[in-house]
Amino acid sequence: MLPRYQPFDNEWVTFSIILFFILFLIGFSELVRKRLDWSPEINRKIIHVFVGTVILFCPFVFTSKIPLQVLAIIFIVVNFVTLITGKLPGIHSIKRKSYGTVFFPISVLILVTFWWDRPASFIIPILLMTYADTLAAVIGERSKTSEIYIGWRDEKTIQGSIVMFLVSTVLVGFGISLITQLVGGIAPELKTIIPLSIFVGAIATTAEGISFKGSDNLTVPISTAVSIDLFLNRAETGEILVFLLWVLLALLLTQGAYQLKSLTSAGAMGAFIMGIFVFGIGGWKFMVPLSTFFVLSSILSKYGKRKKESFKSIAVKGSQRDVTQVFANGGIPLILTILWFYSPSDLLYILFIGSLAAATADTWGTEIGFFSKAAPRSISTFKSVEKGTSGGITFLGTFGSLLGSTILAASAFLFIDDPQILIFVVIAGFIASLVDSLLGATVQASYECSRCHRPTEVQVHCDNQANLISGIKWISNDTVNLICTFTGAGLGWVFVGL
Repeated sequence: MLPRYQPFDNEWVTFSIILFFILFLIGFSELVRKRLDWSPEINRKIIHVFVGTVILFCPFVFTSKIPLQVLAIIFIVVNFVTLITGKLPGIHSIKRKSYGTVFFPISVLILVTFWWDRPASFIIPILLMTYADTLAAVIGERSKTSEIYIGWRDEKTIQGSIVMFLVSTVLVGFGISLITQLVGGIAPELKTIIPLSIFVGAIATTAEGISFKGSDNLTVPISTAVSIDLFLNRAETGEILVFLLWVLLALLLTQGAYQLKSLTSAGAMGAFIMGIFVFGIGGWKFMVPLSTFFVLSSILSKYGKRKKESFKSIAVKGSQRDVTQVFANGGIPLILTILWFYSPSDLLYILFIGSLAAATADTWGTEIGFFSKAAPRSISTFKSVEKGTSGGITFLGTFGSLLGSTILAASAFLFIDDPQILIFVVIAGFIASLVDSLLGATVQASYECSRCHRPTEVQVHCDNQANLISGIKWISNDTVNLICTFTGAGLGWVFVGL
């Protein structure tokens, strides 16, 4: 355990002082900002660094994680309320819309809940979120020759990403050595620390690069914590070389997919992180089903590209998967893989397969359904609809969904020795794809372009804001896909776990 200094016998006295200090700091900085006419950007970064530094000292003054959990919950609520009401512009107002001030305490809550007893995996993510991310933003903004790239939707700079990688790598290396000695352990050798630092630095930089609206305050610390645990686990079991080979395989697959234009640049970055964790954690057992879904679905999307482009009545997505689509289809399997890493169980693996079966069934139903000569019908009203309309189904497309779910389940045949479970997986994936169609027909947002007047699934079309004509604005096709994979996992739990 870390050496602790308890200034008071009652930890809640310490908690109260920290809470008061943070509130005072926010109020004082807002007053100074108004008096000195500081930019909200500068003020926000100063608060970010000060609060992050306070959080870093918490493991050294608290024996229980409860006070820090309560502190995080308080600021999740406070920051969310002040954000939506427009209060405290000094910590919220920046050039782009951001929820970073809400993601920050959420990430602290997650870290303290699951990594409190792993000092390195708790402290280092806070270090990177507080210092590396802030310094990268400052350098990126102030560089006179900044090279811009779009990771997800936010603009990032090459210079900022380089700084993020270098600072993160250094902080990980020194952090691991120092924290290990503080807890009374023996610091890892350089042959472990150097590749560990580079690996974690690369993961953190990639997570920051594909962040959107301040989500890096959540994705950077969580991905950092998992990557530290994963690398150190493989080092302890003597599997570093095998692990690095899995990383190389993930890189080759995503780079190949990008070259073949199956993924956008951001989609490739997201798929790379997913591949590292899924392949590196689960090996062949997890790699085969995920690769089956991704490779075969990409081939289908490419094969049907010209067919889809010929239908001009509906503006549908192309064959390239962006980062949103990558995580809409693979986010649930990724979370299940990480849960399996910390607590391996047959049930979690079945849920993993069920979620992928749902994603495969949905994708194959859409891609194969485009080749149907019969007009699709809405799953909710059974009326004929245009090809490409969400919620439209055909007999051929329905067969494609069942085929996709079956193929995915079959890919896990070597790892699940009970045929009945595989049948349940097929059913779960197929039903989830029908749920996807039903949601697409009823609650998914549908728009009409204000310029070309074509129906579309996206809010911006022809560089103009499209008009909502049906459904709920925040429920996009990607949201529906996420629900679909969650349903596949949930049904797997109902069929097998209960």
